[in-house]
Amino acid sequence: MPSLIRALLVDDEPPARRWLARLLRDHADVALAGEAGTVEEAVSLAAAVRPDVVFLDVQMPPANGFDLLPHLPPGTRVVFVTAHDSYAVRAFQTNALDYLLKPVHPERLEETLRRLRLQPAPSVSADPPERLDLNDLAPLRDGRILHMVRVGDIAAIQAEGAYTRVHVAGQSPVVVLRRVKEWEEILPAPPFVRMERSLIVNLSRIRAAEGGNREETRLLLRDAGEIVLGRAATRRLRRLL
Repeated sequence: MPSLIRALLVDDEPPARRWLARLLRDHADVALAGEAGTVEEAVSLAAAVRPDVVFLDVQMPPANGFDLLPHLPPGTRVVFVTAHDSYAVRAFQTNALDYLLKPVHPERLEETLRRLRLQPAPSVSADPPERLDLNDLAPLRDGRILHMVRVGDIAAIQAEGAYTRVHVAGQSPVVVLRRVKEWEEILPAPPFVRMERSLIVNLSRIRAAEGGNREETRLLLRDAGEIVLGRAATRRLRRLL
């Protein structure tokens, strides 16, 4: 019989805690180890019950969920649960296991628990790395849908005003509210290279480059379609390759 997963819920909204507790009780291998409404309460409770995983809200004034991370027992895994996806990238930079948007849906929670059961994860870090790793998961919010994609599966990112079109291997491009410069600051370089002001390319995802003339190059991406490079990007690609 599989061992129980001891879960601690930390959220300053009692209705949100009740809803998540109700969903977790539908899973026989999950045991609710406790609930806390503040970071201060959670520090004491985590030390006492030593949970396997903490389902952690981000915004809990005057503190936030990230303030709890240095106080968790070694090996504790964290799932951030919040209504605000603006914290998603920082959450994954802390090595969080997953990131759930409120209201939490049973199917999405099941995916999180599956990851918890099957994929050992490192304990969280209070000081996140500057850049994501190729094996990290990147949250891509497209309207009401949150896609979780492996960083290494991102083939290219193109600017569209304040948005970016993210080309991902094996699926259709996703348009997200994040600028190219923000992506450049968190993606591992190499293999990600900013080819021009409006474009980042994952060099490891290039299948072929077809140069029709000196002005542009047709870039074929592995399992992610193709894009056309302008003159400046074509020159940089030639220097890199």
